[in-house]
Amino acid sequence: MTENKVFIAEQETLLEVKEQTEKLIRNLIPTDAPIYGMVIHEASDLNPATRVEYLGANKDFKPMSMNMATHAMDYGSWADWSWLKANVPVMCGWDGEIKYYLNPDDYTKKADGTASDVSNASFAGNAMAVIKKIYKKEYKVGSDRYVYFCERQVDPDFQPVGFNVKGKVRDYMLIPMFYGSIDGNGRMRSIAGQWSCLTASGSSSDNSSGTAIGTTEQNTAILKTSANGLFFGGPLTNTLADICVMLTRSTDSQSSFGSGMCSSYVEDKAQHYGTQINKVVGGGQFYGSDDNKSFNKIFHSAVLGSYMLWQRDPYMVAVNGRIKVSTDYTYNLSGDGYLDTGCNVTANHYNATMHVVKGFGAIPSEEIEGTSATGYCDHTWVNATITAVWLRFGSCADGLDDGLWARDLHIVAANAWWHYGASLLLPAPAAA
Repeated sequence: MTENKVFIAEQETLLEVKEQTEKLIRNLIPTDAPIYGMVIHEASDLNPATRVEYLGANKDFKPMSMNMATHAMDYGSWADWSWLKANVPVMCGWDGEIKYYLNPDDYTKKADGTASDVSNASFAGNAMAVIKKIYKKEYKVGSDRYVYFCERQVDPDFQPVGFNVKGKVRDYMLIPMFYGSIDGNGRMRSIAGQWSCLTASGSSSDNSSGTAIGTTEQNTAILKTSANGLFFGGPLTNTLADICVMLTRSTDSQSSFGSGMCSSYVEDKAQHYGTQINKVVGGGQFYGSDDNKSFNKIFHSAVLGSYMLWQRDPYMVAVNGRIKVSTDYTYNLSGDGYLDTGCNVTANHYNATMHVVKGFGAIPSEEIEGTSATGYCDHTWVNATITAVWLRFGSCADGLDDGLWARDLHIVAANAWWHYGASLLLPAPAAA
């Protein structure tokens, strides 16, 4: 006769089972690390204001929206998101070690109210903003692009896209608060009160020292700042662009966050072609305007929101139109060693659809054409007969073609011009 045994679970175990069951009932969304998501109906809906559908913990959220008259952001339902609250301005050392926190509403002050070094070019470091590590899951079903974010890795498909630096995943990255300037010691800086590296003299192709600055020269300046220094670009900027889409439930970044300086260009070298010296912008984490000639900012970064200078991003190249990418910030201007995406660009176009590259994010697709007001609302320039190095975001001469999804793949790495800038990205110091 088989003995029947009854096992009585401890109350603590039962509560744990109940908690896990409730998580499953809530569509596998853990309360301690909610999964936020969206699906972008890329082909079936070209209207940037309606093509994004919320999924996950934010399914019923009110999106963020910018008041262009007051320049203030209405955070909607997103104000308490811990990842967003972790985006704070800091002064850091050369290698990304945080020295102190800035007042998020007045960068001229430290968090304790005393004077800061945000405009002090003699400070041994830079003004940067913290981007906390986040995990991203992205895929396509037909022409619908699904994107999910979580602050912890709930399954292997959630990857720290943008936080893997040459094989080491960092807890945070530091993005530039200001356009990259090159100081008297040849270092790439992010400091207020300095001209960006190619507009210091208002020259078409050189800086104040008379030296042409192409990609190699910009990389030299970045590495002189820190051996760990990177170009502000690559997979992290893809992740940030998608978070911006999710926060505002729109694929029109200029309408959502502001048009920056997209039309400030003037045909006058003495006026620096309409560019401006880096300056402190008030208003907190975001600042938006629609006059097309003012510094704006996204995540405390004027580089993301202002569209004054194209930003060199050598982590994507197009070799005769074939796109190759670096998922971990490995640097090679020929694309050797980069991931061959199998995707091609052939001609200038407005993106309405994207390809998805695991570990890197969205790249241009020519499947469906958009406009400056439909799809992703930004333009891609292409020369499919060269090895082109990517430029991001746009310049003050490109108007509504600018935006977080604007791309230029029509120049070679050595091309130096007044609106081909670069800015500094620093990883968190790696654990020993």
